[in-house]
Amino acid sequence: MKLRETRDILTFIEHLHAELAAAWEALDENVSDPRSHLLLDYLKALESKSSESLHGYSRESLNAALREWEQAEFDDRPVRERLASLKHPDVRADELLDAALDIANWFDAFYAELERASTLPEQTELFANLREHAAKQKQRLVRDANMLSDF
Repeated sequence: MKLRETRDILTFIEHLHAELAAAWEALDENVSDPRSHLLLDYLKALESKSSESLHGYSRESLNAALREWEQAEFDDRPVRERLASLKHPDVRADELLDAALDIANWFDAFYAELERASTLPEQTELFANLREHAAKQKQRLVRDANMLSDF
């Protein structure tokens, strides 16, 4: 385990969301199914928005918890491996949704681990809020993907 400032952890998460947005965009170039296009556009926008939100918060917030040190290991291999499994011609919308949900579950577990390891109430609250936000995003993703499947 490495010691990192909470702000560095948020920067890592911000960059991961930006990389996910770029990955969804890159996958869109090899897809012909209209539902897959719509879902990839949605996923790209979702990840871009998450990245931008974290960027603003981690740079502008005066929250003292951002300067606290945390033991954190960043193992995003499951996310990268899941994305790699989609790199084949004409990936289907249901495959994309399954992958997006797997990635959302990874974020949920990551935030839960950070929340458990937090040493200050402010850190615990921050990671609990991120986990709660990720859970709501996942619910919204399922709902919106179901609406897209009606097209």
